[in-house]
Amino acid sequence: MERIKSFLKWLRSCITPGYVSMLVAAFILWYMTKLGETYTTDYEFVVVMDDEEFSVECSIRGKGTNLIGYTIGRKQVKVEVPASEITFDSVTTDEGDTYRYASPASVQRAITSRISDIEIVDIGNISPVEVM
Repeated sequence: MERIKSFLKWLRSCITPGYVSMLVAAFILWYMTKLGETYTTDYEFVVVMDDEEFSVECSIRGKGTNLIGYTIGRKQVKVEVPASEITFDSVTTDEGDTYRYASPASVQRAITSRISDIEIVDIGNISPVEVM
């Protein structure tokens, strides 16, 4: 117990308020420098197309300062896209019914045209949304 008290006394004599202030300033500068670099992460956008909503998992790339706004403390971004901007893939079932589904490439282009501070690198599977 006596050794612990003497160690803490020695530690307090070495760590001054100036040292702590410089340590905090160095951490803040390091953090700001790291946020200036380019990073890639996953993010889920909500696409609203003619009053129908569906989620799209995307890989996004951008500066850390821009990405931190998307990944921390922000609700999902809703992107409104008219159906006229989307191309559709047709799928025919075994029963002969034909359904149209939004093409992932066209959805990626539509999101990219509306979001300017980041780049959409890749788009995941789009949940099937039937569009009549």
